[in-house]
Amino acid sequence: MLEAIYVIKDNIYFTWFALLIFFAGFCFSYAVNYFNIKFLLWFPHWFIKFLSKYVNPRASFIRIFLIIFLFNSISIAIYMASGIFIIFPFIIAFLTGLNIGITVFIPPQMNVEGYDVRKPKTAGEVLKMMLFSTLVLVLEVTTFSLALGMGMSLGTAISAMKGLDITQILFIYELLTMRINAYLFVCVPILAVSAYLEARVIRGGR
Repeated sequence: MLEAIYVIKDNIYFTWFALLIFFAGFCFSYAVNYFNIKFLLWFPHWFIKFLSKYVNPRASFIRIFLIIFLFNSISIAIYMASGIFIIFPFIIAFLTGLNIGITVFIPPQMNVEGYDVRKPKTAGEVLKMMLFSTLVLVLEVTTFSLALGMGMSLGTAISAMKGLDITQILFIYELLTMRINAYLFVCVPILAVSAYLEARVIRGGR
């Protein structure tokens, strides 16, 4: 656990850089929506419709939690590991910010099964859902930035290598292993909490 924290700490500057690129993509999403750039709008709209078939207020809490947790954990781990391709984490950080920004402009899916259950009915429920939603955003963006920061530093280390022999391959393997351990001990527990809160939000606090 201590080693995992050290890995996170050593990559903190890359984490901030990943966050900066993410928000650049998020801000760019406004222009994408304003100018109606269809080839960039297609994926987030399709994904929201696809996901709503399996994650909706009528689904069981366990089902929603597992889908969100497994999807986020696996996809963000892949994003981090993409650092072996050097430039990929930088591209992913921007595109993820872009896609999340686009989803903000997508109207609530009124026709989703159980939408009426999701709507808060009292001021207390509204405040609770706002708090949970904010925490989900903070936790997921933090985890995403930590993982992408580790991926960026991995890519930077690989780009500095001259040639590729067995010693360097083993070094890359060691760097990746250290990051996977840090991801498992630090990022995955945060994603579990985030998935729990998001499942509560989707089920209207139930």
